[in-house]
Amino acid sequence: MLRALISDLDGTLVHIPVDWSRVKAELSSIVGFEVQSIFNLLREARSRSEELYLQLSRAIERLEVEAIPHIEVAEGARELLEHLKARGVRVGIVTLQSLRALERVLAVSGLRPYVDAWVTREEELDRAEQVKKALKKLGVDRGLVVFMGDRETDLEAGLRLRIPTIIIGDRLGAGNPLTPACAMSLVMEKLCLR
Repeated sequence: MLRALISDLDGTLVHIPVDWSRVKAELSSIVGFEVQSIFNLLREARSRSEELYLQLSRAIERLEVEAIPHIEVAEGARELLEHLKARGVRVGIVTLQSLRALERVLAVSGLRPYVDAWVTREEELDRAEQVKKALKKLGVDRGLVVFMGDRETDLEAGLRLRIPTIIIGDRLGAGNPLTPACAMSLVMEKLCLR
């Protein structure tokens, strides 16, 4: 029976110190107005003009890649993935980073050997749709999957898809930040590996 962990990347398994205010300033100069939400802008651009979407995405990617030498692997992330791989669990990554940035992050962080599939913003911008695509790539049924993320949109995607979801960090204000190291027992329980 195949099992899988699908995880967000930045804020969950690693921290990529992208200067998001600089990204917004660069995007604002391209579109000619102040950008409030980078990913709302990308969604809107993609629906209107592939050329504009690509221009915006390349600008973001340049700053993502610039930050990669300074990434930090989250506490216990490598150990969690290593432990799951040893038990035959498939691992997928869903991210709003570019493919080029993802590949470099996986190489620099040492996480690449543990990852079987990924979905980046080039393929899909909607988190739930990213998770569905990752499931298909992994060839795993939804009932045997745990999703791990760090944002409210990750929680919403997990709920929409009825997939057990673990939120890492404290962006939702629970007051008890969870690390990948702490999440290991929850992941193992949800995948019936205890």
